[in-house]
Amino acid sequence: MTARSPEQDEAPRSADEGPGGSRRVRRRLTFGVAGDLADMPAALSPWQRAYEAWRAAGLSWGHGAPPREPAAARPRAPEERPAVPSAKPAKPARKPAAKPAAKPRRKTAVSEPGDVLVAGPPRPPRPPLMRRLRFRAAIGATLVLGAAFVVVAVSQGEDDAVPARPGLPAPVEADALFAADPAAATDGLVQSLAAVAADAGTLVAAGTEGDPDPGRERPQFLVSADAGKTWSLARIRTQDGTMPPLGEIPSHIAGGGGQWMAVGRTPSGATVAWTSADAKTWTRRQPSAAFKPTDRVNGLARTGGGFVAVGGTVGGRAVVWTSPDGQTWQRDESLTWIAGLDRVASSGGVLVAHGTQARKVTTRKGRRKVTRTVRSEGFWRSADAGRTWTGVSVPQGQGSYGETRGLAAGPGGGFATVREGSRTTGPKKRRKTARFGVLFTSPDGRRWQAVGRFGGGGIERFGGAPSGLAVVMRAATGFTVLRSGDGRTWQPGGSVPAGVRTSAVTVASGGAVAVAGRQGDDAYLSGVDLRGVAGAVRAERAVRALAAGPGRAVAVGSTNGGAAIWSAPDGRAWTRAGFPATGGRLADVVHGPRGWLALGRTAASGPLAMTSQDGAAWQKAAFPAGPPPLAVATGPSGYVAVGARKAWRSADLAAWTSAHLDGVATAVTATADRYVAVGGKGEGPAAWTSADGRAWTPAKLPEGLTGRLTRVAARGGVLVAIGAGEAPLVSADGGTTWAPQVLGAGLVPTAVTATPGGFVAAAATPEGDAAVLASAEGVSWRRLQVPGLSGPGERRLTALTATDAGVLATGTTTDGGRTEAPMLWRARVPE
Repeated sequence: MTARSPEQDEAPRSADEGPGGSRRVRRRLTFGVAGDLADMPAALSPWQRAYEAWRAAGLSWGHGAPPREPAAARPRAPEERPAVPSAKPAKPARKPAAKPAAKPRRKTAVSEPGDVLVAGPPRPPRPPLMRRLRFRAAIGATLVLGAAFVVVAVSQGEDDAVPARPGLPAPVEADALFAADPAAATDGLVQSLAAVAADAGTLVAAGTEGDPDPGRERPQFLVSADAGKTWSLARIRTQDGTMPPLGEIPSHIAGGGGQWMAVGRTPSGATVAWTSADAKTWTRRQPSAAFKPTDRVNGLARTGGGFVAVGGTVGGRAVVWTSPDGQTWQRDESLTWIAGLDRVASSGGVLVAHGTQARKVTTRKGRRKVTRTVRSEGFWRSADAGRTWTGVSVPQGQGSYGETRGLAAGPGGGFATVREGSRTTGPKKRRKTARFGVLFTSPDGRRWQAVGRFGGGGIERFGGAPSGLAVVMRAATGFTVLRSGDGRTWQPGGSVPAGVRTSAVTVASGGAVAVAGRQGDDAYLSGVDLRGVAGAVRAERAVRALAAGPGRAVAVGSTNGGAAIWSAPDGRAWTRAGFPATGGRLADVVHGPRGWLALGRTAASGPLAMTSQDGAAWQKAAFPAGPPPLAVATGPSGYVAVGARKAWRSADLAAWTSAHLDGVATAVTATADRYVAVGGKGEGPAAWTSADGRAWTPAKLPEGLTGRLTRVAARGGVLVAIGAGEAPLVSADGGTTWAPQVLGAGLVPTAVTATPGGFVAAAATPEGDAAVLASAEGVSWRRLQVPGLSGPGERRLTALTATDAGVLATGTTTDGGRTEAPMLWRARVPE
């Protein structure tokens, strides 16, 4: 058992606050431990015994000392302080003190409220040497032995400080500790490229990479400065330098002349933008008020004066947004006769947009007139940066039919679009139909004409840039790519394999064609093996939960799209558990009276359960069909798992009974007499309690909170729950009622665990760093000085557990969105 420092319940003081901290330590020692340290005379008061304890230990008592006369304190002037008796043992050659008391030391500052001034009898004879050593050892143990997270410095005299103990260790990279599946055939992540754009020899492709679950994607930008010969992964940051949130998907990109921009959507449907000055580093911008939640941005173009985006509202009205820099936007909804815009191109100060127009058409049915709304495509032109628009016509020609496909500002400063075309020839019984494409161009966006054909079996994609035009045509197997430098003659530009879903095509200088899209669960970029681009393709790996049992720690999660378990007897040397490949992922793990249990979901989103007796060898176990469990705990009635509107209980890990739960529970823990689950209901947080895991009672939460709770920890009857908000919720009555508490300005909690001495929480800072905090009761938190949790990139501690040796945490470190690696942190923990 480790002794606790008296200051462990208080926030650490800085070095320049040393005297104040020293006085506080003395005051705590006076009432807390001094009276029990040695066999002092019972007649001494606690103050007198404390003084003798400090004197015998060789420690300075403070700013005051007992006068020599036992009857009363000698009067003194307000600016005077009593002399501080020497705390050092007298030399053997020196006779017992017979000299008059030392003259009081003068000091202009008056006593502070924290000063300890002691009055007492004359100093008794010094105890034997062994007793003094016992005093020193007892006080020293009280001060330093239990301070795994707090270093307490006690002054020797007025200004000399004892050297501080070594601080907490830094986390270590754990790439080799939490190994991926060596036999995996896939990386386990879903990657897609939604847009590609060119400016002379610079190419940029934008898309996402992430978990198969919607809302877990990471935005991704790939850039080439040599017309597609070599590629690299761009950096992405927010305006304040942190990592961008998950789930944001770029869908359109445009740039040139030192300004690049991409637009997309957040998981909630809001419009989000990214900007870049060099296409190599991108900044995620705060959503602008010019974009409403019901808007849909369908096209983006770079203009001479900035950017223009086009789209529409859910109600069916066209919207045009203009911006000089991609940060400030103006909104225009005046195009009431246009139902929506879906493409835009810019050339020479002229804009051309394509969209849908609604016309009223009246026909006769017998004697009745019937009026209906007919929607058809339309083109509009603007010569004043999008302030006013005029309709233009793109006529059919050279065997074309149907609507146009794509829109580009092509070679020579003009505009281009394409249509499907066909021609049937031969006698009636031997007629043959040839399919092709027809190109339409305009030098100024006002007058359009068909200028030529190109062969193929159907147009899949069309795009281009001033460097040239390109079209992706359907073929017998896969797709054929054609390119043109002048819009009249076409040459082969490569091929695209079958199974690729193309999203965009463009042309860089020298006629280099870039086609972007998706092939299965992988991104596709024509002519590029993305596995050779550093950081572009990563193997999925996530440590989602930690638990400790007798002599072993276990971590669960997934790698390469399959469930993964690692264990370590000491928390240092981790070994991946071997079991048949199991698609899916594990979300939580616990050790109970019948062994280890890990729960999660299969690749098909069904429940997944794994059990083990020793934490090293694991096997699949049965679990009731239905929604997958999200968390598990052990308590008074056995194992209890929770999930979406369900809870399950088992006493032996063989038979399970289910119960209804009104909400989505994402975490569960147990006290001595009940289970407590937290999660969400609707848009807000929720918590429930149950005595046996069968009947669940909603808890009372403060009003006005939003977002789910994601973690919960219990110590005795005190519980701490964290979630999307900055303030953790604390319950002092076993989960019945909850109240928010302050964690720290700007800190967002990411993990929490209970320890013998209280609670330890991990949090994310606004700068993208990680932080560790400790609290005895969950109400007041102190931030611990853990090195290695700040610096370039982003660091997160996402799982915590208490072990026999202290606390164990896992997380990730990300370098500007390029690479992500796991990290491991181990440290001692106060009781």
